[in-house]
Amino acid sequence: MCGVLGCVLAVVAWQRAGLPYNEQGHYFDGLVNYHQQSVLGYALAALAALLLAGALAWVVSGTRRR
Repeated sequence: MCGVLGCVLAVVAWQRAGLPYNEQGHYFDGLVNYHQQSVLGYALAALAALLLAGALAWVVSGTRRR
């Protein structure tokens, strides 16, 4: 579950990073105002979720060997 969440957040960060932000770091699509600083937040959340998924997989694989 954490791996899926990490992948989804990474895709969102990738898509938001490609938006044409103005000088103030804002992008307005007519409905929502996106901030360029939020890309870093999505990327860090994706990294944390993927690291947690990796750690959990490592723990589970270690307990199955016994």
